[in-house]
Amino acid sequence: MSYRAGARPGAWLRSLMSRLHPESLPDVRWRTALTASLPVGLGYLPTGFAFGVLAVQAGLPLWLAMLLSVFVYAGALQFAAIPMLASGAGLAALATTAFLVNLRHLLYALPLLRSLPRARAARAYALAALTDETYSLVTAMPAERRAAMLLPVAAANQAWWVAGTLGGAWLGPTVAAYVPNLQFALPCLFLILAIEQYRAYRRWQPAVVALVCLLGARWALPPAHVLAGALLSALAWLGVQAWHDARRARSDA
Repeated sequence: MSYRAGARPGAWLRSLMSRLHPESLPDVRWRTALTASLPVGLGYLPTGFAFGVLAVQAGLPLWLAMLLSVFVYAGALQFAAIPMLASGAGLAALATTAFLVNLRHLLYALPLLRSLPRARAARAYALAALTDETYSLVTAMPAERRAAMLLPVAAANQAWWVAGTLGGAWLGPTVAAYVPNLQFALPCLFLILAIEQYRAYRRWQPAVVALVCLLGARWALPPAHVLAGALLSALAWLGVQAWHDARRARSDA
């Protein structure tokens, strides 16, 4: 099944998943995950490549760039860690940055708790490998297929990212001069992801909530705490929404 240019990502993914039968998922889910992750791979390969190039340019060895993509696997954090590691930042600064940048993953994990694998190792990996793009891809699938597809989709997406990092770190010194403005690769990927989510669901409320949380945090907090304040505000809103949905479901039952 091919991906047609201009097709709505959500419709394409739902069409792909509709071809699967629950009893056949154990045999085909990895191949299906690889196919479904192709649009993400088109973003992860160049973005991972940009990370590898910038890491090598900053003086980090290739093996360290690869370790970051394998064990950290958090694009925004990895880009933020490059100047910190290059300047010899302390462990406390790195830990604080990691906590603040990845705090948004709490927003993603809550709606997918029921879709996590049952095996402990698979569950731990699925949580660790949950990224913005994996969340976007899995939540666009039918609800009854998410539990079977979360793990292979997460692994396929990370494979794209690691491959891009390897290419960038290996070829970085050669191609860096010919590919300018690599630092904008990750913001562009986030922008594309947001546009695709809107095209798939036509819901503008999340963008408005995010903007309100950001502006409120900028108005009420000093600059050093704006990110944490905005994320905590969004997390509180998601908690209220989850409580409201659960209460409505109980009343309907």
